[in-house]
Amino acid sequence: MIDPLLTPAFGFSVFAVSLGGIVRGFTGAGSGLIMIPLMSLVYWPPQALTMAIMIGVVGAIQLVPQTIRHVRWRDVGPMTGAAAVTIPVGTAFLFIVDPEIIRRCIGAIVLLSSLVLLSGWIYRGPRNPVTSASAGAVAGLMNGFAGAGSVIPTLYFVASRERAVVLRANIFTVVTLFLVITAVSLAFRGTVTRESVTIAAALLIPYGFTIWIGSRLFQRSTDRAYRLAVLWLLAAIGAFVAIY
Repeated sequence: MIDPLLTPAFGFSVFAVSLGGIVRGFTGAGSGLIMIPLMSLVYWPPQALTMAIMIGVVGAIQLVPQTIRHVRWRDVGPMTGAAAVTIPVGTAFLFIVDPEIIRRCIGAIVLLSSLVLLSGWIYRGPRNPVTSASAGAVAGLMNGFAGAGSVIPTLYFVASRERAVVLRANIFTVVTLFLVITAVSLAFRGTVTRESVTIAAALLIPYGFTIWIGSRLFQRSTDRAYRLAVLWLLAAIGAFVAIY
């Protein structure tokens, strides 16, 4: 039962989830963009995606009390509803496409996001149920295929004029619901194995602790500092994943 925990791959994954936990606790999202590419280096990509999602869903529970009251459901609802339709489509591609192509697509998706951010472009168009649902549909495909669905909601919400506490709550809630939907989709495809559950359960310890650290950092930040941190973090992740 503990054999999967006595490997270099597991030790490397402790580092990956610890970094992801700090990011998730501070920004409300982004842990998958760190954990999945790194864990895909040592595990089969669908297995890495499955474990990262299980960790993300369970580990996020501690943030619910401090975020749920700030959520703007008029934006989160349509976005999540559209993603529920497209996430299974993205998951289907995960089992059709070669794993190496999956890795390259993860890198390309995040790199594209970083280039958008570095150009200074932000979304200033209308914000209504249609635009929220459209963003959710695209994000759902990305999340089901590569676990990178947090990029679109993050760009969409950070470009608004809401306070940081609302931005973080919206991003956190959308990403968590994306993870739940993706987990169900993957479970139907048989990727939730005993080994995956064992590894994910063990990794919840460092992940939960580092989420708490990230949450404490957020409490000390300002609205401007939060926005800048999120944007530069995504840019840095994109650059890293593109060359790994």
